[in-house]
Amino acid sequence: MSKITIYNLALIDQLVRDKNPDEAQKELNKINPVLLSKEDLAHYNLLLAELKISKGDYDVSNIVGFALNYYRSSDRHELYARARYIYGLYLVSIGRYIEAKEALLESYLFYKRYDDYQSVQRVLNRLAYVQFQLGAIEDAISNLKECIEINKKLKNVENVTLQQRNIASIYFMSGKFGEAESVFLEHSNIIKNQKEQSQYRYYLTYSLTKALQGYTQKALSILSNTVKLPQDFKREKAIYYEYLGWIYNLDGKFKEAEKTLKTGIELSMKIAPESALISQTKRLLADAYIGLEKFDQARITAEEALVVAEKINERVEIAGCYRVFARIAVHDREQEKAREWYRKACEIFALIQSRYELAVTRYLMVTSGLYDNGERSALLYMAREYFVSEDVKPYIKKVDLAIKGAPPLAVGSTDKRKEHPFIAGAPKTKKIVELAENIAPADMTVLLTGPTGCGKDQLARYIHACSGRKGQFVSVNSAAIPDSMVESELFGYKKGAFTGADQDKVGLFELADNGTFYLNEIADSTLVFQAKLLQVIGDKTIRRLGDGHSRKINIRIIAATNHDLEKQIREGQFRLDLYHRLNEIPIKLPPLSERLEDISPLVRHFLKENNFNGDFMGNDFKTLCQYLAERDWSISDSGNVRELKSMVNRKYHLAGGNLGIMIDLLKNYDQSNETERDDLIKALIATDWNQRETARLLGLTEGGVRYRIKKYSLKKEDFIRTGA
Repeated sequence: MSKITIYNLALIDQLVRDKNPDEAQKELNKINPVLLSKEDLAHYNLLLAELKISKGDYDVSNIVGFALNYYRSSDRHELYARARYIYGLYLVSIGRYIEAKEALLESYLFYKRYDDYQSVQRVLNRLAYVQFQLGAIEDAISNLKECIEINKKLKNVENVTLQQRNIASIYFMSGKFGEAESVFLEHSNIIKNQKEQSQYRYYLTYSLTKALQGYTQKALSILSNTVKLPQDFKREKAIYYEYLGWIYNLDGKFKEAEKTLKTGIELSMKIAPESALISQTKRLLADAYIGLEKFDQARITAEEALVVAEKINERVEIAGCYRVFARIAVHDREQEKAREWYRKACEIFALIQSRYELAVTRYLMVTSGLYDNGERSALLYMAREYFVSEDVKPYIKKVDLAIKGAPPLAVGSTDKRKEHPFIAGAPKTKKIVELAENIAPADMTVLLTGPTGCGKDQLARYIHACSGRKGQFVSVNSAAIPDSMVESELFGYKKGAFTGADQDKVGLFELADNGTFYLNEIADSTLVFQAKLLQVIGDKTIRRLGDGHSRKINIRIIAATNHDLEKQIREGQFRLDLYHRLNEIPIKLPPLSERLEDISPLVRHFLKENNFNGDFMGNDFKTLCQYLAERDWSISDSGNVRELKSMVNRKYHLAGGNLGIMIDLLKNYDQSNETERDDLIKALIATDWNQRETARLLGLTEGGVRYRIKKYSLKKEDFIRTGA
């Protein structure tokens, strides 16, 4: 190989790093790859792949694959890291986000090992986008914040601003408009000193944030700033027409939206005909056609948008197209089709945490006339909860009007609710109770998540108590039914169905007819169990073993887990389709460490269960609750609320119902020695502090008893207090 070729590869590499793709391509074209050594061909392919991607051409699988295979077994680790990064970009382009995440993480680790922080921040920036697509919003934000810190050290002010804007964009796309606006306002004074392209993108995203909150005139005012900027930013200009059309849609100006979005599509087709830009603009045009009641055109346009969105796996747009199809099906009076399209749209929006789009979809479902009173209530409440949290005024008004016009709900009796209460004192827990009451009358499935012992079982019972359902609450430990017994346990059997079946047996599903079927530990169920459950959720029909007839059942399914189901899906341990079906109404219960205001009402409730009739307004009760609140519940491994209940019950009986003694028992509390200390106190009280008798009861020497009394600083006078 000639020296000039070596020089050209180095030159091209520098041009690529300096973001001068046209010059780099010109130099690359001078090289004949056939004449290159294997090592130089790997470098050549790497540069070619990077240049193609920079121009929106992602057909690089083979050439980047060659570079990867070569560098994997070489000592050129920095080039291997770069190849993994480019391969990650390729995977992103075809929507294989989980594989892209793995490739980018490996690239990140290699770059970090060699302190190449310029490359580290570049990889992290792209990784944040992938995590956003996977619904890992907090991880994406965290990585962008790390990018910002790196660029501050590198004194790259432009990149700091870019990545702060990326944070705002993620907040915006996930529907966290308040947080997005905070970032935009923080940069309002410095944006005019940034590059013109950065200014353009700032005004575009900020304008749409305000529009989605309901401030369309303010949005148009912000957008007007782009008119002063150069018009040679082709991609930004296409986005301008897309966002302007979007704003017109929000304002109900569908004619203007149609014209504007068509202009945006014309520009986008010249830039990137198979990009998210095309799929989103066409989907918005389909929305405009629905507003104009041009349903045939809406269908054709949405179908075109979906082809592009599916090719690049742009899930927010795939779901947006499903929502368009649902609205068209409603118009065509195809009710089952409409419900299915809406369900599929909600599944995707929920999975990627697109909160605004999910809430809008739920509101449209309510106004479709497809859902019964209980489902309408659940959908309205969940939509309203989001719109209020982000102060989306237009939709708050719409939802409130829908709530006022809704007929009253048939909720469970007061006695049933008192029998299975869910205790709340903290604001976030009160919101969960309010949500539970509002979604209770619906037939929609509920997925309860949260750490062990945080109250999932109790909340499931409370939802049933509020539901007005006349049937039973049937609780099933999903992990306890082996595959060989799934059919007989869940569906039951007829007499003679198999050897030993000497009488009819009602299955658990049938037992829950007209009631609630609660699946605890759903993450630990077998794949066979999951398949049978999915079947019943789909058609609400069961058939006993040995029975030739199917039966329709009316059950409400609630499932609970303390595991990360999405991780189990990735590992092949849990079915994705079942996860979607169970997750119609997700409720996440926080650990006790995040809701300490619940401790006082919980302790009051537990004491009442123990028939305590003392003073709940006195200092002893307040001090008791204070001691319990000061405990570090974040290290609890036995269940938070469940552990609190166990602790209160244990100390109450040990103290003979005396709150003062309970307080003394909690002083200097040491969880690891709790049983030893409590057993000692119980024996001392039982023997009236006779150390010889105490030693006999505990199987210790008297010296051992004296040692433990000293170890736990116990005094007899502390345990002979009177009163409660």
